Amino acid sequence: MTEDKGIQNIGQYSYRQTFLEDKKVYTIFVIDPNGIKVPHPVTDFLRNYRSDSMSAARERQVASCICQFLNYARNMTLSGDEDFNELYHNGFFGLNFIHGSRFLDFVDDQINKRGQRVKRDTVDRKEYILTDFYVFLHKNSVISSELIIPSYRNEKGDLKNASPFVRKRGNSQKEPVIKDLRDFGENRQQILVEFIDTAKSFKGGRTIALGIAFQAFGGLRRGEVVNLTTGSVLKNGITMILDVKDRQTDLFAHKKNTAKEEVKKERTQDLLPSEYLIAIYNDHLAWLKSFKKQVPLLVEDALFVNRFGRPLTGKGYEKMFKRVVTKYLKVLLAQERYDDYTFLTSKPFNTHTLRGVFTNICLDDIGMSVRQTANARGDTYDTTVAEYQEQLTARQKMDRAIGQLAKAVVDAAASKDFIAKMNMKDSTS
Repeated sequence: MTEDKGIQNIGQYSYRQTFLEDKKVYTIFVIDPNGIKVPHPVTDFLRNYRSDSMSAARERQVASCICQFLNYARNMTLSGDEDFNELYHNGFFGLNFIHGSRFLDFVDDQINKRGQRVKRDTVDRKEYILTDFYVFLHKNSVISSELIIPSYRNEKGDLKNASPFVRKRGNSQKEPVIKDLRDFGENRQQILVEFIDTAKSFKGGRTIALGIAFQAFGGLRRGEVVNLTTGSVLKNGITMILDVKDRQTDLFAHKKNTAKEEVKKERTQDLLPSEYLIAIYNDHLAWLKSFKKQVPLLVEDALFVNRFGRPLTGKGYEKMFKRVVTKYLKVLLAQERYDDYTFLTSKPFNTHTLRGVFTNICLDDIGMSVRQTANARGDTYDTTVAEYQEQLTARQKMDRAIGQLAKAVVDAAASKDFIAKMNMKDSTS
């Protein structure tokens, strides 16, 4: 029975986390005729997703998608499906676009744990990965050179690869993509303080008010916040520095999937000096000290914890963040601040929004350069910050144009009588 199962598993693909020069990476394996998992050369594709600007979670998602696709193609080949006959004789070299298209339709028809059809954007993400995979295979002459992968130029003029696959339900990402909310607008600092105060105003929100402040005053990501411990905060007067490290082994050893707790880049993070931030920090420590007397902590030095005393997870942080957003939007409506409400609801408002708020405070309010802001964010490259700068510049130009137009309308009003008199003269002459 075990032997038969071993034979059935021959040629199956799987992935797991390994170490490469003390760095966590993912490796794709295939089961050989002896039932041993052997690293597969296709692992080389994952190198495209290893950089300071990409998280390990992203590499894991890619490895998972590629294994799903290859196992699907293997199973369809073994089942005798005519579309996959070429793979039986030529292996990888027989891959064609129809195989990718069939896989995406197969994924699209799956039912999730809630009994619902898989979301279309989930399939979209797999299509992007699969497109990159085919490009990789094409460049390495693994698939036929006659397979032409379409391309296009984006708004910046850069050449990008387009999907060569055909799906029954289509690709929603071919429609305009709505980016997340990246700023609080002209009233960003007032809204920021009000937003944090809203979090402090109710029991659940109080547990993440400091995390919200760290995100807005230092550009931290969600995973970086929940990985903080009481010993990772250094305070000197009104200056605060955070020791941002991956502490998953200590804080989240009880979790199997820690994708939402991953730290993208370890670093020493300076926070914007603020007495308001210091007050929030002191309040949080006082609350934590009081909470410990009521509920024993699973990890003694965890800085953010849930109501059961466990370290607050990324998912738990997101859930509480959404509650704060909902409460604050109600405050804006009650105050009849419809402009601010409209701005904050124009795009998805999530934890990453605060990283954008920090970026715009650096660029717009403080006047830091793109490179200085990138350093402050812990970015290796300037690309993302440059996009923020472009948006700010465009908005400033638009505001100036609107101001000039308004002034022109006022100035023109003074000439209305004169123009009317001129028209009367013309009509009588």
